[in-house]
Amino acid sequence: MIRRPTTERVTPESWALRVTYWQSLAAYRWASQLATGASVLDIGCGEGYGTAELARTARLVIGLDLDLPTLEHARRRYPAANLTWVRASAERLPFRAASFQLICCFQVLEHLPDPERFLREARRVLVPGGHLILTTPNRPAVFSGLNPHHAREYDEASLRALVTSIFPRVDLLGVFPSTRVLAYRTANRRLVERILRLDRFGLHRHLPTELRAFLHAVGTLAVRHWLNQRQREVVTSIGIDDFRIAAGDLAQAIDLVAIARDERDE
Repeated sequence: MIRRPTTERVTPESWALRVTYWQSLAAYRWASQLATGASVLDIGCGEGYGTAELARTARLVIGLDLDLPTLEHARRRYPAANLTWVRASAERLPFRAASFQLICCFQVLEHLPDPERFLREARRVLVPGGHLILTTPNRPAVFSGLNPHHAREYDEASLRALVTSIFPRVDLLGVFPSTRVLAYRTANRRLVERILRLDRFGLHRHLPTELRAFLHAVGTLAVRHWLNQRQREVVTSIGIDDFRIAAGDLAQAIDLVAIARDERDE
């Protein structure tokens, strides 16, 4: 089966998305501290490298995704006694109430047409006192509305309002880039802005969604590949430690991190 080009599923081998891979893995490495000895659900697990990272410390981990070929690949690539893979939707979780101590949902929220339903489902399957950790692109840090796969993008205020509508206690952190990552992202942004100026009337926004998605993926991969070739030394030097998850001025964060706690009686 021929797989269409995509930027929505990052792999460790992707040269064009190498920086994005480390950014994604950094969130999993950070979350693995809360996963120690826990039952964990990783929603939207994708290729599975992050799920495998959680499994290094967790008692058991279930990786959940809608794409069956991706799940089958993850199962083959990351065999572990405490890892299971399940095909299902984030908005309809096939688990009993109070099944997990920790739920991770990284770079998925922006894709969901009904995020409130997802959050209600997440709270349902958490044990009392359990945690939901989710990440999503910070709207000020991206070209808002450019990615046709995103149903909605969030800033600090809108993310807090959404999550607190379901969970009574929410803390927001940010993913902050190192100086070299920030320089790389700035160069990428300038290049994309130059390309977008060629479409003076924004005609790309009126294309059929499927065509927009294809062009977005091809264009993004081409831009990143071109940029990475010209900044090879910088790109190859970037790693997981170039992404810091902490409190701070969230307007400067590249991703937002929400930590929601179910405070029902434990």
